[in-house]
Amino acid sequence: LRLRGCRQCAPPRIVTIDYELVIDTSEDDRRLDLLHQNVRKYGTITNTVAPTTRLTGTIRRKSEATGS
Repeated sequence: LRLRGCRQCAPPRIVTIDYELVIDTSEDDRRLDLLHQNVRKYGTITNTVAPTTRLTGTIRRKSEATGS
C-alpha cells in the first residue's frame, strides 16, 4: 500500500489521499477490479474518510520481475 496525502492548514484537515494497492496475486484482471470495487464500497477506512476527503487510487498486480 502506498499513500500520498495533502492537507490544508486552516482549518486543519486532510484534503486529498491518493493510494496504490499492490497485490501479490494470480487472479485475473476482472477479479482484481472486483476487489478494488469492494474496497471502495465496503472498506472501513474508505467509508470513514471518503465523505470529507477526495480519495483516488489504483490497484495493481505485483510485478514478479521487480518485486513491487
